[in-house]
Amino acid sequence: MNVNITRRQASAMMLAAFAGGLRTASANDAAPLRIAHDLPVAWLPLFVAYERKLWQAEGIAPTTIPSPHGTATLISVAGGAADIGVSTEMSVCVGAFSKTPVKIIASFNQVENMELACSTAIKTPADLKGKKIAVVQANPSQYYFSLLLKKYNLTPSDLSIVRLGPAEMISALNGGSIDGFVWQEPFLTQAAKLEGKKFHRLAEPGLNAIFASIIVNEKTLQERRPVLVKALRALDQACAFIKANGEDSVRIGAQFSQMDPAVAADAISRMKIGLSLDVPMMKAKMIDEANWALAEGIARPGSPVPDYADYLDPTLLADARKT
Repeated sequence: MNVNITRRQASAMMLAAFAGGLRTASANDAAPLRIAHDLPVAWLPLFVAYERKLWQAEGIAPTTIPSPHGTATLISVAGGAADIGVSTEMSVCVGAFSKTPVKIIASFNQVENMELACSTAIKTPADLKGKKIAVVQANPSQYYFSLLLKKYNLTPSDLSIVRLGPAEMISALNGGSIDGFVWQEPFLTQAAKLEGKKFHRLAEPGLNAIFASIIVNEKTLQERRPVLVKALRALDQACAFIKANGEDSVRIGAQFSQMDPAVAADAISRMKIGLSLDVPMMKAKMIDEANWALAEGIARPGSPVPDYADYLDPTLLADARKT
């Protein structure tokens, strides 16, 4: 089995066990909350809420529902296997074409987390013609790469685009079956450190930022609103902790994401942490992503673009700030 997959699964199991322990220690009247997510360092406020027991301070007993990626998180939340989840706005954007009954109630991090890791023979993205580059399908990875090609006046027909899972990317790059990949840390640093120094990172600042978003299904929103408001208060406190405690936040992020602390520190330094939900901005971004999904065939061609105002609910965050 691939080492990256094994470590990722181990991380999820450790986090589930940790959350389970917290649940046992909580007061009998604490409200249970099942939280689905994977473990990228971009979810830092979530990890701080676990580590600092901010859930418990709000009367919540958390249970972690391990998830391999954002789409799986969306499915868990939509199907009722989890009460809330953490994913990017793109998961909700694409899911809306199938009328997935999920809403974003806040985001806690805006970050440019995608980069191109590639052969040093590729000096700039202009050199991508004729190369073979891996992306994660229907994901910010694929979206970022589409924007990158457009910026450098390239089209998908100018090169080969391969769909791979993150855990396959390093071995494929090192083995020569691809010339590069688009993904996030710690994979970018791992690629640059491969023996022989044959690979490097090409960042494109300002190209695209993801929003780490709290998602909930409509039934849970209606039935458990007070608990959801408490959850947002806990995450708001986590964001405040991160801003005031840089070293501790790096330690927590590195621990939960199983990253080298120096790599975690670099990634965290580029994050815009803070609980918010700017509906007009988020709606505009999701419309852009929807048009891209239609053009790429990720959404069925000819489908109408959903009204994303129906998938954004800022009222819970407003309630959390009142109390």
